[in-house]
Parts: sequence; C-alpha cells; structure tokens
Amino acid sequence: MVDIDEVAENIYMIDDQLYSIPKFGSVYLLDEEKKALIDTGPTTSTRVVLDGIRKIGFRPEDIAYIIVTHIHLDHAGGVGVLLKDMPQAQVVVHYKGVRHLVNPAKLISSTVQVQGEEAMIKNGEVVPVEEHRAQAIHDGDTIKLSNKQVLNFIDAPGHVSHELCIYESRNRGLFVGDAVGNYIAGNEILVPITPPPSFGLELYIDTLKRLMKLNATMIYFSHFGISNKVQEKLQLAIDKLRAREDIVIEAVKENKFDKAAERIIAQACAELEPIKEEMKSLYEYWTNASIPMSAAGHIKDYKERHKLN
Repeated sequence: MVDIDEVAENIYMIDDQLYSIPKFGSVYLLDEEKKALIDTGPTTSTRVVLDGIRKIGFRPEDIAYIIVTHIHLDHAGGVGVLLKDMPQAQVVVHYKGVRHLVNPAKLISSTVQVQGEEAMIKNGEVVPVEEHRAQAIHDGDTIKLSNKQVLNFIDAPGHVSHELCIYESRNRGLFVGDAVGNYIAGNEILVPITPPPSFGLELYIDTLKRLMKLNATMIYFSHFGISNKVQEKLQLAIDKLRAREDIVIEAVKENKFDKAAERIIAQACAELEPIKEEMKSLYEYWTNASIPMSAAGHIKDYKERHKLN
C-alpha cells in the first residue's frame, strides 16, 4: 500500500519505498495547472510512484515536468522508465547532468565503482532519456507552473556538483534533494551525506549558507519528509559537517589519520542509535552503506584540500 501525504498546499509527498525501506525516499507531486514531479526514485520504485500519483487522484499522463534534484540513481534512476507513462513530460535537470541522463553509461559505472555491483540490482535498469525531452537548468532559472506557483532553481554544489535546490513560491518551501542531508522527522535526526568522488566541504557549507538567505518556511527532504524548522536544520547541517572535520583534524594531530573514517562512522552511528530498533532496515542501510560512503567522501575531500597522498 503506497503512502502519500499532503505536506503543504498543493504539494503531496509519496513514500517511494526506496530499496524496499519505508520512510527512506520522498518523491513530491506539485498539483498546479502544469503538474510536476520532483525526483523519481530508482527504477525499482517506479511502480510505487505511479501508484502514488493515481492514489492522489491524477494520471501519470497529467505530469508536465519531471524535475530531478540530481542524477544519482536513488533520485533520478527511474526517469527513463516513468517517461513511458508520461508522454508529455519534460525532464528538468542540472545542466551538468543532462548528458548523463541521455547516455547513462558513465553514471552507471560510477555507481558501481562507489557502491559495488549489487547497487544496480537495488536500483534496476537505467533507461536513457531522449535528448529532446531533457531541459538543462542553470542557477536562477524559473519555471511557472501556475499563477501562484513559480519554481526558482538554485545551483547547490557540495553533495555533488550537479545538485539543484528548488524554491517554490506558493508555500515558500525548499526542495533540497541531498544538499542538506538525510532526515528523520520523528527523531529530529539529520545526517549529511558526503559521497565520493565529488563531495566538497567548502562548497557544501557555502550552499547551506546561501539557502539560509532564502528565508524559506519549509524544507522538503528527499530522505525523508519535511521540516518547518528551516534555519535550525540548515545550521545543524553546517555544525554536523564541521564536527566531522574536527574529527579528521584531531586524528591528524594524533598521527592517526587512518582512524579518521572509523571515528566519523562511529560518531554518526551513535547519533542513529534511537532508530536502531524501530526503523531497523533504515538503520542498517545507513550504518552499512550511507555512512561509510560519506566518511570515505569526507576523507577524500580532506586529502585533496590538504594535498595529501
């Protein structure tokens, strides 16, 4: 049974059951004169997403735009498949990501390199997007869905270089993809996700500071759900990133740089302890996959910034 929730005026959240884990992936439908879907989940989630659209009361054919916050497969892997059910839809994507949706070979190989061969089983087939159906977006571009709903796109590097955040005018809300982190609303847990190869600490923090200046009233997380404590969550993400950096610096001072990743993982796992039993599948995925990957990304970025081998 697909779970949907109207999280703001004319905005619905669909739990896409990412990797068969509840409350892990959020896909959003904007109900305007021109309807838009923000993120798709991977191909393995497309059936849930289509069922969610129908449960809200619309047809997949009603969708005018599929907007992806970035091209990682857990956010955009299902685009090519969904387009078969959305014949009028245009795919809106960061200008750096267009070519990778049109020809996903490099995207797939990068996913396998970072996450292993099993990642493609979890994500499913990646169907190429026809070039004429992909619309490249730059910082400051806008799309008008209705008189009350204009989307403003923000270039948001840090998590990856091809990240977009989207400010929506109707509710003054902000779709953040992975630019802020993974969030668990009931427990107020926020964990920045900092994967290799393109995580950049300084870019990430700069993005968060720019998002704070928008004075949005709501954050819509891709992982998972929403928060109206916008400034608090953005500052918390900055604090979490700086705390990780402090862990690395302390390890360097102790001549134990090889222990830095282990310490980052231990700290993040401790923060997730409240969900260990009640959200076991999510806890296990984060602690076994997302957090080790994030630690590796932070260490790689630190080495590059400090020109270490």
